[in-house]
Amino acid sequence: MHHLDRPRGPRWAFLPLLLLSLLLFGSVANASFERSGSWYDPARDGEGFIIQYIDDSQALVYWFTFDETGAQRWFIGPATQAGASLQIDELLVTEGGVFGADFDPDEVDRIDVGELRITFSGSGAGERAEAEYTINGVAGNQSLVRLTRTVEADPSAGPRVPRKSGSWFDPSRDGEGFVLEVLPDGRPLVYWFTYDLAGRQAWMVGIGARSVAFGSTPLDLQQPVGGRFGPNFDPADVVREDAGSVRLGLQCDGAYARFDAVDTTDFSDLEVNLAQIVGIGPNRCEDPALVNLFPLAGGEAAIPDHLAGRQLGWLLDFLDSSDPISDAELQDRFAPAWFDSNGLGETRAFLEELRSSYPGGRWIDPVVSVPTQVVGVVSASNGNDFYLSLQTDLPGGRIISLGASPYGRNGTGSVIFAADASLGLEAAADRFMELSPEAGVLLARIDENHQCQPLVARDADIPRSIASVFKVFILGGVADALDDRAIFPDQELPLDGTKQVQGGPLFDQPAGVPLTVDELSTFMLGISDNTATDMLLARVGRERMDGLHAEYGHRMPELMAPQLGISEQFHLFFSFPMMEAMSYVNGTEEFQRTFLEERIVPLGSAATGGGGFFNESLLIDGAWQASPLDVCGAFARHRRHTPGSDAALVVERALQASAAQPNLRERWDRVWYKGGSLDSFANGRLVLTHAFMFEREGEAPYVLVGFSNDPSGGLEGQVFNIQSILGRLAQIAADL
Repeated sequence: MHHLDRPRGPRWAFLPLLLLSLLLFGSVANASFERSGSWYDPARDGEGFIIQYIDDSQALVYWFTFDETGAQRWFIGPATQAGASLQIDELLVTEGGVFGADFDPDEVDRIDVGELRITFSGSGAGERAEAEYTINGVAGNQSLVRLTRTVEADPSAGPRVPRKSGSWFDPSRDGEGFVLEVLPDGRPLVYWFTYDLAGRQAWMVGIGARSVAFGSTPLDLQQPVGGRFGPNFDPADVVREDAGSVRLGLQCDGAYARFDAVDTTDFSDLEVNLAQIVGIGPNRCEDPALVNLFPLAGGEAAIPDHLAGRQLGWLLDFLDSSDPISDAELQDRFAPAWFDSNGLGETRAFLEELRSSYPGGRWIDPVVSVPTQVVGVVSASNGNDFYLSLQTDLPGGRIISLGASPYGRNGTGSVIFAADASLGLEAAADRFMELSPEAGVLLARIDENHQCQPLVARDADIPRSIASVFKVFILGGVADALDDRAIFPDQELPLDGTKQVQGGPLFDQPAGVPLTVDELSTFMLGISDNTATDMLLARVGRERMDGLHAEYGHRMPELMAPQLGISEQFHLFFSFPMMEAMSYVNGTEEFQRTFLEERIVPLGSAATGGGGFFNESLLIDGAWQASPLDVCGAFARHRRHTPGSDAALVVERALQASAAQPNLRERWDRVWYKGGSLDSFANGRLVLTHAFMFEREGEAPYVLVGFSNDPSGGLEGQVFNIQSILGRLAQIAADL
């Protein structure tokens, strides 16, 4: 054994994290930083080392272990690369800290207790390391193998997994902190090096269940105790006690940790702010302001990882094979509701015909992607393209709806009619206004001051009935609650039977099905699910919503306050005589709030549309109202959420869930969309609305809004004409 003799050093009078800042000016890392991760001796399960390469010659090393009595202990030291070894000449232990509100960084002492050398050998599955140390004059060694590999150290990791591994701390609490390892699948492994309430060193460890790409994440933390330092270590002595849970928000600007203690003898509840002080290799914490959730690689989009996406993957595999399909496989893939209208033989014949017409299909243009539905363009190896719509049930994920229609060849399909294909900007706007008697259209750019600058506008400042476009404002309330940490993306809200209302797949699902805030937001925006909308409004609260309309760009916020949900608006349409309903519409805000709480809210869900009346004119004159410029302002506000925050990530996923029509995502890095409609039993569609935002990396975004209102109805006959004109305006924007 090679002994590294070093006497115990003096107390340190400066902060180690300031010392570490000197390490940030090294050269860009080469392969060295791929050794970053957790390492341990399999014979000493319960303790180990964390190596964080800062560049190709310097690293930061943590050692989580115990003292000779079985109490927890941790060391930290800056390391220098020397050949195949990392050399830590000053291995530090801390004392003087205390957990919680009484922590004082000025009381923390850093004591040099020895040195450590880690020598690497082998690669891949044969990668090994030998740790040789001297602590307070006593030498020892450990034979290490890799326990984890961070995303930064894994060349095969996907580009959407955030590169945020490193050391994080609260600048006001220098002397304790978190070590974060983002694993290649995005899950966080977290070590917390701190103290207990009695001032003893303490460390905890936990691993999250979901990728940090989805926002803040909860972890259960364990505190291993009972090990012994040195030759008396026995892994059987180590007991992993529950210490509590922590929620980590890891946006680069505004990160935090919220800890709920289980063991209140040694710890207490605590919330701290965090900043990354050290990253891995060339990676430093950086949240992109624009995230393209549907990038194309080689002209092909990734298959989404959700219920409908998995069925899409199965369907594409079927199109690419020649294998027969059994009755058992059909029954496994299709829900009983499908077979209520389609027999096994019919289903098999439909699929075989689809495979014959579209062999070797590739997913080239995702138009809609939510957990229960995908819509988009599939391109076959013979050049034929088709427009696919696939819907699954909850929670089983079996197919309940599947449709396919031809969509040109080799990516040439278009929703733009030949007569509209050559229209210029002004002519296209004029044509849009001809399609309904009460219309408004806007194509604008959002400038660097977050203001909408019109390129073409027709009645763009006049409020119209906007149907489900109002959900863009509800999403603002969700974002505000996320920013306040009143809700979280992964927070489950059981499907509330008292909020179920027609319009969207959640109406038909059994009460109690668990749905996250993130999923509900995606359902609300991606496929305009009405139940999701009312559940989210109830969770964030009307009071919060009514203070946000102006912030989200509405120039006449009184038109939206008090904020009505779906059932409440439907009750005005269907549950009151016209005179009473109009008294609400024309009343003061005080009168409206009283009427709402005393007359509308007690009616509960308008599950089947309400009852007894139909006030058709209110679809235009008494529903949610905004102008195209108001909605442009809402998009502009949504772009300002702090990158990487829960609000930004939930909003991004919700607004990108639908592009409404094909041929858009291929020309933009970001497509946001929300649309809506309101129909009369007698006269068809009275309201049809569309709102888009298109953006390329590094450029100002475009907003396209088209509102069509017709008191006499019949707009269902204009659906494709409106789609064609808006498609042409989007095409013009892409070419500008």
